[in-house]
Amino acid sequence: MTTEEVNQTTERLVEKYSMQVSKEIAHSVFIGQPRVPVLLARASFRPDVDVRTEQRTQFQRGRRNLLHTMLGLAAVSVTGLFLLKIASTPSSQPLPTTYASNAAATHSGQLLANAANIPPNQSLTFNDPAVGPIVLIHLDNGQFVAYSSICTHAGCQVQFDPSAKDLACPCHGAVYDPYNNAQVLAGPAPYPLQKIPIQYDSSTGNIYLTG
Repeated sequence: MTTEEVNQTTERLVEKYSMQVSKEIAHSVFIGQPRVPVLLARASFRPDVDVRTEQRTQFQRGRRNLLHTMLGLAAVSVTGLFLLKIASTPSSQPLPTTYASNAAATHSGQLLANAANIPPNQSLTFNDPAVGPIVLIHLDNGQFVAYSSICTHAGCQVQFDPSAKDLACPCHGAVYDPYNNAQVLAGPAPYPLQKIPIQYDSSTGNIYLTG
């Protein structure tokens, strides 16, 4: 092979494989007389060195980004599930009785009764179409409370007992405490009666159903 053919072949190799060396160095390596150390010369003729290094770098960068994304999504998912669980858990706090202090207060609820019609330690019962059977009690401490009168055991209707100052079920003996959010005192009832939200206007004596 003539010198001209060697030069042409070397130029084609440099251009074809995008070698990062000069044509003179490539020519010297091609004819077996490298002008640089052999290891460096051989490395220069590996067109995939830079490409593989770049590919490896891009792969590692992509893997790190994917890992960060997955960790971020996992954190968001855990936080969302936690918040969703809090939002969907019913509150264990009973609904309070609201007391209005003046006659000008507005009432959006349904009028149930007037305090004058319920002496202390007495009760009235109602059947609201939306709520169901209700027992309204005037406690001897002056407060008014209202509960669903449906027993949580078997669905019988409880009654207020003025002598015992409790709510008793005539079917299976369940007993509830009206002074303590209708907590179960005795019997097979699994949980307290549902507390019904009411509003008492002390200026008029009117008691309103607000739930």
